[in-house]
Amino acid sequence: MNDLTETQSYPQHTLGKSFLLHVSPGLLVTAAFFALKPLFASTGYPPLLAFLLAILLVDLPVMLGVMLYEGKKLNGHYSLAGVVLYREKVTWKAFALIFIGASVVVYILIMLVTPLSTLLTDSLFSWLPDWIFLEEQSQYEAYTKSVLILVFSLQLLITGIILRWVEELYFRGYLLPRISRFGTWAPLVGGLFFALYHVWQLFGIVTVFLLGTALGYIVWWKKDIRLSISLHVFANTLLRIFLLVGVLAM
Repeated sequence: MNDLTETQSYPQHTLGKSFLLHVSPGLLVTAAFFALKPLFASTGYPPLLAFLLAILLVDLPVMLGVMLYEGKKLNGHYSLAGVVLYREKVTWKAFALIFIGASVVVYILIMLVTPLSTLLTDSLFSWLPDWIFLEEQSQYEAYTKSVLILVFSLQLLITGIILRWVEELYFRGYLLPRISRFGTWAPLVGGLFFALYHVWQLFGIVTVFLLGTALGYIVWWKKDIRLSISLHVFANTLLRIFLLVGVLAM
């Protein structure tokens, strides 16, 4: 499908509307995270639990709500039909090859930009409180093993699987095709907006931008949303497992 056909087939958002739809869930979940965090200050649970609750209570409902609202307008009932696009299916052989190749490329890219991300964190974001760096293991030394098992198991389920699935439906399945008129620039624009959505972790903006852009180009190229879902869930689930193991080994 060429760019002209895409623009004719998919309803298009203005750049401003696309930006707002990308960033608004992130702003809202960050505000919820900051509001909930003080409630856990003396409960024996880490701020990570406040963040997970913010995801469940705000981020997921907002993204699903926007898509279902669009589905109601389009279909007369709450549905993702015609809302989440890029549903062409590549062969399983092509799926496996793209999955493996993309995993290797993304891993290499992340390793290459890690020093830059560290530099940005140390130079521009060192003023942030320690608790906002949710993947910094040292902050969890004060908590009991039972609390850590509970919280990090929830993190594995919520931000490793559920959130990443919904993010792909929303960002790559719903929003990306609606800026397809930009052609090969669309995944780059979507990747930038996706990075800005992560307001709560702007110190990791370079890594998130690369990940979002890579996922966008894969879906834009093959028109198969399953590719980005599987890659995003796999990468984050693996990371969450490593975090859980690392925290429990402290």
